[in-house]
Amino acid sequence: MELMPFLADAVGGEALLVRGVALAAGLYLFWVMTRAVVWGMLVPRPKHQIIVRWISRAVHVLFRGMAHRARNYAQLDQCLAAQGPVSALVYLAITFLIFVGVFGLLEYGLTGCAPMEALYRAGSSLTTIGVVNASGFLALTVMFVAAFTGSTIIAIFIGFLLTFFSAYTARESYMTKISLLVGEPGWGAEMVARVHRLQIAWSDGEVSRCADWVCTMRMNQYIFPLLNHFRSPVSDRHWTVTLLAIMDGVALQATVIEGKLSTSAARLLAQGAQAFRSLRAIEMSRIVSTESENSIVGWLFEEQMMGAQPGGAVPDSGIQRADWDQAMDFLAAQGVPLLPDRESSWRAFSRIRSYYFEPAYFLAKHLSAVNAPWSGQRHPAFEFPRAWPELARRFFT
Repeated sequence: MELMPFLADAVGGEALLVRGVALAAGLYLFWVMTRAVVWGMLVPRPKHQIIVRWISRAVHVLFRGMAHRARNYAQLDQCLAAQGPVSALVYLAITFLIFVGVFGLLEYGLTGCAPMEALYRAGSSLTTIGVVNASGFLALTVMFVAAFTGSTIIAIFIGFLLTFFSAYTARESYMTKISLLVGEPGWGAEMVARVHRLQIAWSDGEVSRCADWVCTMRMNQYIFPLLNHFRSPVSDRHWTVTLLAIMDGVALQATVIEGKLSTSAARLLAQGAQAFRSLRAIEMSRIVSTESENSIVGWLFEEQMMGAQPGGAVPDSGIQRADWDQAMDFLAAQGVPLLPDRESSWRAFSRIRSYYFEPAYFLAKHLSAVNAPWSGQRHPAFEFPRAWPELARRFFT
């Protein structure tokens, strides 16, 4: 009988220790999750979005496994079209569930109620349903803080989704507009042919507007990496292929028709190269400094491209000379006035394209973009027949 008070005190001490650990863990996780919401939705910083990276990887693996059943590109695109939205919804759901666990730990640590009851109270308070009554100062305090946090998180979720889908709509709106020139799927040679046939003046102003779109898209998809996995409503359109087609078209215009690279064209190509490199780094889950990325790519491109001298070995451009010659035959058949020296044009184009084709090819393969001309190889499981835009389809098939 004399041992019973001692055992009771020991059990009570262990319970207090467990509650103290739960309280400390709850406070720490509350701080961590508050930072995660701030860095992920309010003031986005990609290198702090660890939860997003984990969820994106898991969902990417899941949908890749499901996509192996696709027998053609239309089925593949239909399957992968849900990957981006599912990733976003899972991200929001997991964030909310973690907060439920956080306030469950706080409720248990402060009041000592049963663990399941603590979670029930936390869920009731965070969702502001209020189906659970609590008594006592500490229990009411946790409930009120949880209710405020829950309503704040929901408001942040709404703002995040509005900003997120506004960025998606802005990207797709310009792609719909520019598809008249680059085709669907996009191809640089198709763009040059359509500009010539439609007698459209590809002025410096239009080039600047295109560069603005590239900058906006790069910023949005850099701070919201899940946007990279949001596909276009049209299966033959993908942001990687469209951007690559625009850059190839500008490079072709400068090297096979005009014979020189204008300042506005160089800036557009530099912005596109920066976009591809930055977004490739995001997809590879590296921690990248935006400032160093901009300075390195910008100086390499604008200085070396504007001041490059002809001659020397032909850089790797990601395409074969035979494919280039076929594209030149296609442009000649469309009545495009080409420069007579194809060798010099080929060297100049290869030099320009060598700065951006590698990250573009990586993204097109990683995101399973439509297999357009000059867009690189795809994963062996998703290597479907090449898709050509309208004018090229008539010429090559």
